[in-house]
Amino acid sequence: AANEDAIELNKTLRTQDETLEKSLPELQSEADRMITALRSRDLTVQERTAQDELKLGEGLSNKVKKLFGEPSEKNEDLKNEVRDKLASYHTEVDDARDLLREATSKIREADNLSAVN
Repeated sequence: AANEDAIELNKTLRTQDETLEKSLPELQSEADRMITALRSRDLTVQERTAQDELKLGEGLSNKVKKLFGEPSEKNEDLKNEVRDKLASYHTEVDDARDLLREATSKIREADNLSAVN
């Protein structure tokens, strides 16, 4: 059994050694053949498919923008408008409170003068 394992191990190592023992020109030649084979393939079908998918993707993107983007922008605009109005109302309420304090102070002052008279 050990002998069979050793034979299998040697086969495995021999395969790796053969790859490592190839010369640089052999490896370069093999790489060139692979590149030539890739360049000779007709990829127009894949290109057309990719272009079709790109168009469909752009259409879907536009549809999503129309369905969700525009309403979201409108909601954001409305939210900002409401926020601005609330800020304006808070300012008016603060001004009214200041006027009320001033009026209260004047009434007390008038009451004091009336009591003196």
